[in-house]
Amino acid sequence: MKISVFSKIFLVFTLFTFGLLSILFFIFYNFYYSYNINEDKKNSEFIINEQEKLFRTFIKKYDEKIVLIENIISNFKSEDEIVRFIKDVIFEDKTILSFKIVDLNAKESLKILNNSYHQSEVLEYSKLRNLFATNYFKYMRALNYKELYHYCLNDGKNSMNFIIRSKDNFYSIKISLDQIFENILNKYPKKIFIANTYNDYINSIIPKDFTKNEYIIKKIDIEKDSNFTFLVELNKEFRNDFVNNYIKIISSSTFILLSLLIFFFSLTISYLLNKRLNFNKAEFIKNENNILELNERDKIIDRYIMSMDIYPNKEIKDLSSSLAYFLGFSKNELVGHDYSLLFKKDMGQIVNFVKSKIELNSKTYIVEEFEGIKKSGENFFFKVYVEGIFKDLNLDYYSLICEDISDKKRVENLYLDLNIQVDEYDAIFQNVDSGVALLNKDGKFLKLNKKLCEILGYESRELLNLNSVDLISEESKNVFLKILSTLDDLGSISKIERIFIKKDKTPIHLELSLTLISYTNKIVFVLNQLEDKIKLQELNISLEQRIKQELEKSNAKDKIHLQEQIKNAKLSYIGAMAAGIVHEINTPLTYIKGNLELMQYDINNLPNDEIKDRMLYDSNKIKEGIIRLANIIESMREMSESTKEIKEVVNLYSTLLTVLTMAYNKSKQISKIYINDKLFNIDNIDKNEYVFNSKVQKQRLEQVWVIILNNALDELIKIEDYEKRFINISIFEENKNIVIRFKDNAGGIDEDIIDDIFDPFVSSKEQGGMGVGLNIAKKIVDEQNGEIIAFNEDNGAVFEIRLKKYEEDLV
Repeated sequence: MKISVFSKIFLVFTLFTFGLLSILFFIFYNFYYSYNINEDKKNSEFIINEQEKLFRTFIKKYDEKIVLIENIISNFKSEDEIVRFIKDVIFEDKTILSFKIVDLNAKESLKILNNSYHQSEVLEYSKLRNLFATNYFKYMRALNYKELYHYCLNDGKNSMNFIIRSKDNFYSIKISLDQIFENILNKYPKKIFIANTYNDYINSIIPKDFTKNEYIIKKIDIEKDSNFTFLVELNKEFRNDFVNNYIKIISSSTFILLSLLIFFFSLTISYLLNKRLNFNKAEFIKNENNILELNERDKIIDRYIMSMDIYPNKEIKDLSSSLAYFLGFSKNELVGHDYSLLFKKDMGQIVNFVKSKIELNSKTYIVEEFEGIKKSGENFFFKVYVEGIFKDLNLDYYSLICEDISDKKRVENLYLDLNIQVDEYDAIFQNVDSGVALLNKDGKFLKLNKKLCEILGYESRELLNLNSVDLISEESKNVFLKILSTLDDLGSISKIERIFIKKDKTPIHLELSLTLISYTNKIVFVLNQLEDKIKLQELNISLEQRIKQELEKSNAKDKIHLQEQIKNAKLSYIGAMAAGIVHEINTPLTYIKGNLELMQYDINNLPNDEIKDRMLYDSNKIKEGIIRLANIIESMREMSESTKEIKEVVNLYSTLLTVLTMAYNKSKQISKIYINDKLFNIDNIDKNEYVFNSKVQKQRLEQVWVIILNNALDELIKIEDYEKRFINISIFEENKNIVIRFKDNAGGIDEDIIDDIFDPFVSSKEQGGMGVGLNIAKKIVDEQNGEIIAFNEDNGAVFEIRLKKYEEDLV
């Protein structure tokens, strides 16, 4: 048996070996050239990176040198000292070709050349020039103190100017690049090309048939307008002598090696067959140990990882002890319960979305931010990793890993609030009616607003270069300087009048206030025009009169509010009494209705004659009256119920029918009323004919319908012809909102009051109207998170109310 197995293994492995060798030799022979190309490319990329390091080290060296020059020269007091230092010390470095000083107005004030220049160049270069028209001066004047700038001139020489901004001027050294380029070109065996900013090649010219694929190219930016391009040429041909010379050695060596492997492999299989039983036993013991180890890991995960498993029906399957402790619950309080008690919003929509994203094989979806609430009432934010767990290709439950990001969210909100406050303070600073500035202890302007510039007639940049003392008239300067010196003791000085000098040299009397900010040693400088002070006094007088008017108006409003409270108390009493009457009427009405039905059975058993027909006709009329009376009583019962302050799911269509039933006795004599284009009939009421559910306070909303309906009836009664009066009530859905629209043909709302129709005390009624009904209606609609508007349409008024449609979240 062993010999047979060994023979089969040997034969199969031999065939496999020859096939594998054939493929390997084919790949090796055909891709050896590609390998050499890639290695050459990597070598070239290494060379060009090393070139860049050498070049940038050279630039950094002279950046540090010009900073050192600036630090030393800025302390010299004479030009002779500067010249001596440059010639004796700086020009020892022959790479530095020249040194010059340029004033802030672009004029060269000093030029010194190294002796390495030719005499003709010395004569040309020694002329002092104005650099204002040069391309690079616009970049120089934008430099801050001790900021560097580099520029390459297109003068046919390998050189670069290093420029630094000093306090009152610019220092510039011109550096020769010949030495660094020579080091770069001679350090590596490959052919290297260098192009300057103007695409001139420094060492040689690349052939005209040059293509980018033949070179490794790297552009080194020194400044926006100064750069150098390094090119390293790639090798184009490689020989395959290695493959041709050693293919036989490689193949024979490989065959011998694989033969040994075949023999070793066969012996190993035989040994494994003999040891199989012992191996299985050892594997069983190992698996048992792994199970114990996994149990320990589960305990650690349960203790430190916040995780939860939930069924698609919202029920919590299980959760870790770590999550239960974080939420403040015990496991028994949460397992088997709806998980929505943990979150401010229902997770149903998110889980539905995740369900659509998670495909088979349990792909994970991340909810970046989710808000919830602990048992203690404290808010928290989670980042949730959701994974669908499948059983027989069907979704069994969701596995959630939760990461607490509450602190991160609080920090984000804090930064957002700080940024908003900074923007608000800056907006206030810029738009305040006073001229405001921030000064240092010497009186120099640090920051100022537009109003200060407007008062003094200066541009902002002009004032920033001035001292506040320069703006004071000569006779007031000493006093102002004394004030600045005593601010440390006084802290602030308010509303002193001083004469300031505007830009056009005209004097202006201004009110000045100064406040020292002690922890920053800065001064808040405030100027006010005296004309503003007079206007403020007039404004105060006007404000007192306005306050007096508002108090009188408020007293009138309180009086009306008291009347409304008395009226509401009466209505509450009437409602309670109506509830009792409804209860008392319902009992005999039920008795009458039952006896009438029994009487109709007896009438039907009478012989057919004229008396029987008349009795049936009369009994049907009585039944219609009982049905109408029952509808009215049901509406009275609903209207007389005590108002519920909590919101509940209500069919808005049924509330409209309740109000129309209660108002029927009045409305039937004034106008026809249509609801969804159907004439309202108290004898034929089906409150479930339409269902438009919204979560609102039912009795409060019925009060809105009563107010709008009564206002329409009061206007329609002015029309003489009954047939020309109508009220059309429409209820429909639009963009997840329920829209209720009351429309009449009473001539519309007066254009003078239509924009203020919902304000208190606004009414078009000639008598009896206080103008508070629609204001109450608007407040009620706002409390229901809805919207009410009024407008005119087709010679009539339209009141449109929009409320949120109630949609039950389903998982």
